[in-house]
Amino acid sequence: MPLTTRTNKTYSSPPQMDLQVDYFNGGLNVLQQDNRLKKNESPKATNLMLQGEGFYTKRWGTKDYGASCGGSVLDGAGEYIKSDNSREIIMIANGKVYRHGISSCTEITGATFTAGVKASTLQIGGFLYIANGVDDLARYNGTTLSKYTKLSAPASPSASRGAGLSAGSFNNYYIVTALNDVGETIGSTEVNETTNIVRTEWSGATQIITVSWSAVSGASRYQIYYDDESGYEVLLAETTSTSFVDDGTLTPNPYIEVPDDNTTSGPKFSDMDLSSNRIWGTKDPTNKYRVYWSGTGVNQGIFSDFYGGGWVDLEKGGRDKPIAVRHYKTGSGIGNATVFCSTPEGKGSIWQITLESLTIEGTTFVVPIPTKIIGSVGTSAPRSVVKVRDDIFFFNKDGVFVLGNEPNYFSVLRSNELSAKIRPIVRSITQSAIENVCAYFYDEKVFFSIPKTTDSNNRIVYYDMERKCWIGEWTIGFSLFLQHTDSNSNTKLLGGSTTDGKLVEISSAYGNDNGTAFNTIYLSPKFPVDSDWTQFNKTKKCYFRLNNARGRISVSIIGSEKRKQNIIQSTKTIETLTINTGLGFDPMGTVLLGQSNGVPSDFEFTSIIRYMKINKRLSDLQFRITTDTSDSTYVLVGLKSKGIKLSTNDPSDRRLN
Repeated sequence: MPLTTRTNKTYSSPPQMDLQVDYFNGGLNVLQQDNRLKKNESPKATNLMLQGEGFYTKRWGTKDYGASCGGSVLDGAGEYIKSDNSREIIMIANGKVYRHGISSCTEITGATFTAGVKASTLQIGGFLYIANGVDDLARYNGTTLSKYTKLSAPASPSASRGAGLSAGSFNNYYIVTALNDVGETIGSTEVNETTNIVRTEWSGATQIITVSWSAVSGASRYQIYYDDESGYEVLLAETTSTSFVDDGTLTPNPYIEVPDDNTTSGPKFSDMDLSSNRIWGTKDPTNKYRVYWSGTGVNQGIFSDFYGGGWVDLEKGGRDKPIAVRHYKTGSGIGNATVFCSTPEGKGSIWQITLESLTIEGTTFVVPIPTKIIGSVGTSAPRSVVKVRDDIFFFNKDGVFVLGNEPNYFSVLRSNELSAKIRPIVRSITQSAIENVCAYFYDEKVFFSIPKTTDSNNRIVYYDMERKCWIGEWTIGFSLFLQHTDSNSNTKLLGGSTTDGKLVEISSAYGNDNGTAFNTIYLSPKFPVDSDWTQFNKTKKCYFRLNNARGRISVSIIGSEKRKQNIIQSTKTIETLTINTGLGFDPMGTVLLGQSNGVPSDFEFTSIIRYMKINKRLSDLQFRITTDTSDSTYVLVGLKSKGIKLSTNDPSDRRLN
């Protein structure tokens, strides 16, 4: 029998197929499907935020801040800085104004407002102005709250000719208005005195017309309007007396007509800002196209044109209605008033208003020059318009937009959408409640509180300015945001509760929402196990790398097998011990050493790596991390899977018959 020779064969190990993610700075992306995301993006990041180079951690918690100030919802709030540099929070709720305190609220009498109407606040010149667009403008000086007193129009005007004139065919119509420190009344009844000589040819001391009227209580000045045609009177002169002698030498100002509204109680607007040292306001429910401005310098807060104030209607009778005004810049960098308008479908537009001084016959007056930014979009949510560094962010039905300079183009402004990756969230809001959306810029984050499937704000998303990505959703919402620096010089981010008259502090010092734990969910993209997405590999282990982990953390792997799609392959729990330092966590015996929640700063391990065995043939996989207790938190710094490449046939259900 012949001998046979056995040939030794060499077998190579199957190639290792590893996946590793070390950064998550792509943030939230709910626009694309899970399997189309980048490694550093996430389709779900509930109640999370990013820190460091792009690592997920639990969001800030909340706790009631101070006492409840009447009413179920806050209509407005603002910080007032007093002359001694102390600070207090002024709140508007249930139609009343309160001085907010930690243990109680003190009502400030002198003015009331319509309950349930949003109010805005603005401090300038030692006053905190309060406006809601329905009630008269009010202001607070640190002690007294007062509304502007409305004057009556001058009554019983009369006119008489001088001896050098007689009745004739030339008409001379006069109207008189009264002014206080705030504004101007509507005109008196019109009075006409005919003459035999046209006004421009009067001469001598006796060719005059004397106009007289009854004194108006509270008036500081009066303005006289003139024209030779009824109904077209324009400003002629001003006086502190109750009579005026017209000798024909003054030239009527064709740019200043008799006011349509009485502004001696201040114009009615609900959104305001400072621009060029003036108060600007808009969103007047009666005059929906109108933008107001006050005088400047000593005339801040005075809206009469006599004191440098005024108003302008933008495209009166058109579709765009002014909603918010902010101080911003032109494309060339010159600061001016920028007005955001809305339209029924939510697109709107943006205008900029420049004020120029014009002098005619020795009379100087202000002329507004409105300009619409071509191609711009506006907003229907005035509280969402927020200044962010060199840009302005705002919310409308189509997304979150940014107003700023167009790169590489001089003197060009653009308004571009920033929210493409979270567009489904933006469009899930209750559109009838879009006016409730509010925003705030804090800690390099632009927070937006939105009403999702409800009328009140119940969710938060934010844009991370450092990492240029979106994060959310947070399962909380606020009616407004503000910052307050307390007596210990600690600056706090506060939100207005949507369920009671309280303010809520938002801080990393709290691990829950006012004592109630909230869930966190991180979900990774759906990663293919091979660059050839038709292939499978044998996934052996999946790793989680966490920093500063504490409490109970649940981790899962979701994967697709040959005949089962998106199946949870394994779920494990990571539990760590914490070393709590300091007092304020728990009572010791019968002695309570503190009531604060306390946040541990020392951990059992600053960094841990945990893995779970899978040993399944998978075509894709996802990582999921959840927590549901107040003491649970972590910093996600890495994910990894290890597997072996397989050569397998396609599953039968892939075949098209």
